[in-house]
Amino acid sequence: MTFVKKIISITIISLSALNALSLNDLKSMPKSIEKDFYIWRFISSPNTDKKEVLQAAKMIYRVNGKLDKAYSAKTGMHLPKRVYKPSHADIKRYNVLIKKLKSAGSFYEVWTKLSAKDKLIVFLLAGKANRTLLDHNIDTNIIYNISKYKQINQFIFRTFREKLPKIQSSLLNFKPDAYNKISYNNLMLLGFKNLKRKNPQNAKNFFYLAISKAKSRFYADRAIFWLYMATKQRKYIEKVAKSYDFNMYKLIALDILERPYPNPPTIYIKDSQNKAINISDPIAWAKLKKKIFSKNTNLIKLAQPYCSTITAAYCYYILNKASRNTKQYFPILYKNVLKKYSIDRQAMLLALARQESHFIPASVSSSFAVGMMQFMPFLVKHIAKVRGKNVKLEDMFNPEISLKFANTHLNYLNKYLYHPLFVAYAYNAGIGYTRKLIRKNIFKLGAYEPYISLEMVDNKQANHYGKKVLANYVIYKKLLGSPVKITDLLNELPHPELTDQFRKRNKRVN
Repeated sequence: MTFVKKIISITIISLSALNALSLNDLKSMPKSIEKDFYIWRFISSPNTDKKEVLQAAKMIYRVNGKLDKAYSAKTGMHLPKRVYKPSHADIKRYNVLIKKLKSAGSFYEVWTKLSAKDKLIVFLLAGKANRTLLDHNIDTNIIYNISKYKQINQFIFRTFREKLPKIQSSLLNFKPDAYNKISYNNLMLLGFKNLKRKNPQNAKNFFYLAISKAKSRFYADRAIFWLYMATKQRKYIEKVAKSYDFNMYKLIALDILERPYPNPPTIYIKDSQNKAINISDPIAWAKLKKKIFSKNTNLIKLAQPYCSTITAAYCYYILNKASRNTKQYFPILYKNVLKKYSIDRQAMLLALARQESHFIPASVSSSFAVGMMQFMPFLVKHIAKVRGKNVKLEDMFNPEISLKFANTHLNYLNKYLYHPLFVAYAYNAGIGYTRKLIRKNIFKLGAYEPYISLEMVDNKQANHYGKKVLANYVIYKKLLGSPVKITDLLNELPHPELTDQFRKRNKRVN
């Protein structure tokens, strides 16, 4: 038995005795999502009584659906959740204003005379029927003034959700300034809507302002890329091509400029069996994260004990944080498992693992997806049945088992999907969602395609997840000696014969 397997087997034996978990065990764990996972397992145990459930619930870090369901089954009650509610002051003000508007001759005309803040209060609290009464071509100055309040984002959401065409047109035609409170996502949305209306001049205003509101380099590069698409000014695509982030937009920019993809940075990993951390222990990972995100930690020094074969993932993760994400690493780990598979499958497994967990074996998500490949509990049970294996949820903290389960899952997905982007969608949001999405035939030929179709994928999480996994896949294909251009892959999307089993095949022209 190898050293890694010994560590893992000891961990799994200790974790398998979850019924022996006590409240004192939970109290000794640092407040974290990982602790929440064990609280969920403790609450779910048939040996835990109601009194213990109530005590354990006091230690929860973040409430999720699984915790609430388990808690409710034992107590008949629900855990408290944070729900947005308008302030009492806004409700009180709305009640005064709505009486005034309804007693007036023209609901809309009186609304236009309210202050910007009062306009937003009425619009957001008035209900769908009253918002329909406000569907007029709104003066640019009104849009400009209400854009100074953060509630403008709810205003935009309601306008498009409830299909208010005249207000939509007003939003698309106004030019925001640098002091607006419109979110990054909404600025991008308004830019895309303008492009679809063949109005790149308006679109560029929204994309330009989105750059400063980007929460990461990925989102900044996305906005700059679309600024290029709206203006065709070379300086913008040059800027994206020089990004330190190995994202989809950088790779597309390099293809447009006909430049090769650079190699990502590397780290020297010692070929040793250094036991710096139990790689299959989520609580050990939770404790290490607290050090990583402490302001007083010297991250370069912290990383050193982990830069060896078994704990390499931790080394890469810490040094990435030390660089403030400016160094993007693409490690090829667990080669003993991967070598059994094709280059394409290796690239896909590595691309998914990098995005799902940064290769951390003991990862736990906020929804209790577990392990390096982040399997949800129901999927672990299903794949175990397919593989004919009797496994526990905690076995997913073994990176070798996690990779093998992921390979089995990909075997299933590849029966229907053979494009890496669609496989990524299905891995993240499920094959049912992916089937429904691609049957809408949103991936078409035409102006700004296939890129704008990619942006219109309605599930935001799956949307960005797919883009990141696709970029990972392209980089890993290069590192594994089977390079492919990202633009070639994206150009396949409108062609079902190249991508999936769910759409009707295009007729070939002889």
